[in-house]
Amino acid sequence: MKNTCRLPIFLAAVTGLVLLWYLVMDAFAPAAILPPLDVMLVSGISLVALVLECYSGPRTESRNWVLVAVLNAATFTLLPLAAGLLTGQALVRFALVGCLVSTVLTFLFTAICDRLASGPAGKAAPLLCAGVLFLAVQGCSGLWL
Repeated sequence: MKNTCRLPIFLAAVTGLVLLWYLVMDAFAPAAILPPLDVMLVSGISLVALVLECYSGPRTESRNWVLVAVLNAATFTLLPLAAGLLTGQALVRFALVGCLVSTVLTFLFTAICDRLASGPAGKAAPLLCAGVLFLAVQGCSGLWL
């Protein structure tokens, strides 16, 4: 598999599974309170996809950041629209926030993991980096909203 295609495939797969979970819970447990589609959900989806991509094999080429942003925007626009969870202004807001958060987290995750991968904690670096970034987003989410 080409290195440029791994991250968008993992991102689409994780996003699709989360949205499928939303649909199943809505169908079989309509009284259940689901977490909102917000920055924390997008950051969790993005970090899980980044960790999966990191453990799937070494990355031999640098990322094309324009392509990353475009594919993130397409993922966070088309999948919620296809699932029927968001439409109109909420879909546009979710797509913009998803694209922005996912692209920034991809940049930060790549930069941190490239620095940590050479040390003795190279195997645990992706999980540690994802955990720290998730806590950072959670801590700063109160400032953004």
